[in-house]
Amino acid sequence: MNEASYNAVGRPDLIELLYDKKAQIIGFRPAGEKSPHSYPIKPQLNGRTFQTGGRAFCRYYGIETGKARRFAGEMIDGVLAIDLKGPARATGRVSKPRAKPEAEPKAKKGSARNNEVFELRVASA
Repeated sequence: MNEASYNAVGRPDLIELLYDKKAQIIGFRPAGEKSPHSYPIKPQLNGRTFQTGGRAFCRYYGIETGKARRFAGEMIDGVLAIDLKGPARATGRVSKPRAKPEAEPKAKKGSARNNEVFELRVASA
């Protein structure tokens, strides 16, 4: 998640991942500690990109993560959404496919300006 995306969702410590399987849209919104599906979000070494552990989430919903792709995001009712059917840029990173879990994953504890570009990368870490 780039810095504009992180700012758009309010720079939270925890993020909730949402998925509309029919529309193929992933959503990101700030989460409280009591949310059963919250994941910590942390800055990367460069301090301008942020990462959350969504591997189990992607496996559970069958979201392809073998090849890293970047998607543009859009704020919709306080949720940063990315459309997996929309255009994506490959990042050159390839990951090994993993088996789909049988149960929903357990989460780990832990307003945008008009001219900003929200960019999110979907990949297996």
